[in-house]
Amino acid sequence: MKTGVVILFHGSRVKGSDDVAHRIISDIRRHGVYSIIEPAFLQHKEPGLMTSIQKCVQHHVERIVIVPFFLQLGMHVTADIPVLVEAARKHYPGLTIDVTDAVGSHPLMTEIVIDLVGKSAQYP
Repeated sequence: MKTGVVILFHGSRVKGSDDVAHRIISDIRRHGVYSIIEPAFLQHKEPGLMTSIQKCVQHHVERIVIVPFFLQLGMHVTADIPVLVEAARKHYPGLTIDVTDAVGSHPLMTEIVIDLVGKSAQYP
């Protein structure tokens, strides 16, 4: 089954705030595991979720997996994203659209925090 991946970031008005998002997308692409991977932003930046889903559809995917790049299970993850995903499912009824857990709920977050603390002397 041909799968597209959409990493859904929050988005910010701050100039350059999406640099990390684009680096993450580039790094994932370099791994070569997924051939179709698109960034999306919930607010303040483009592309939005529906635009990124449409880009995947143009590659004739049968399934899209959305990864919410959020740390907490707040309103965006529990309410806003499900509404957007349901609208996308209605718009593309033959397409399977799955949503993973939010990145912040992954058990490796503990290791990331430990790594950051260990490197904290590097920051001003």
